Amino acid sequence: MTETITHIVLFKYRPDISWQDFEAHFDTFRALQSRCLHPDTGKPYMLSMRMGKNRSWEPFSKGMTHGFVLEFASQAHLDYYLTADPVHLEFSRQAGPYIEDSLVVDITDGVLFGSKAQRPLLAKEHRGSCHCGALEWTAKLETAEHILCHCQTCQKLGGGPYSCNQIIPKDDLKITKGEPACYIYTGASGKKVRCYFCATCTSHVYHHQEAMPEKIIVRTLLLDGARDMPATGEIFAEGRLGWVKELQETLVNGVH
Repeated sequence: MTETITHIVLFKYRPDISWQDFEAHFDTFRALQSRCLHPDTGKPYMLSMRMGKNRSWEPFSKGMTHGFVLEFASQAHLDYYLTADPVHLEFSRQAGPYIEDSLVVDITDGVLFGSKAQRPLLAKEHRGSCHCGALEWTAKLETAEHILCHCQTCQKLGGGPYSCNQIIPKDDLKITKGEPACYIYTGASGKKVRCYFCATCTSHVYHHQEAMPEKIIVRTLLLDGARDMPATGEIFAEGRLGWVKELQETLVNGVH
């Protein structure tokens, strides 16, 4: 049996919004209850919506001027509303310039203890974790695949014949639990490389090279589902150990 999720949103609106914009914004917000349709049923899935202006005389509003209380039948319905519903996503895009600050709380009535809901993955996101569980993160991969690196640094740091990686924009990796430690060394380019890892179990999360300031090298083998990702390429093939004979057969794109 699923428990109803109450989604509470408080907004601090910018002071320069016109009354006409306010009215149009609230009308569009109110219409979400009937316009947001579930992809499986084609019917509205928001159970209820209440909204109003803050009327409290107590000085504890933190500048929030309006409150909205939405109810959903399940966490899955709320997650769809927040991350995938095209009607709500378009509303959020249009409302963004009006909002100066916000606060969000999700509750299940009477549940006062326990862990919070896990953030749903967005398109092409993969969750990762270290061996001991102290670090967790998400990484966005355009393609779920491994690129093998045979350089001596990877062999030395990982204690294996190669590492499994992808180069992605640095903003596409988000640490969601813990704080990684950092080890700095000089790379083949002569510039510094920052290696981020778990201080407890030493699992490597990603490297950030000064030679590629807007990119990072994420360790793909630490991501959920990594065992099912194919190896599609390799770099520093000259460092490949002689006994690793199966690589040529399993790489889809051959040696680069």
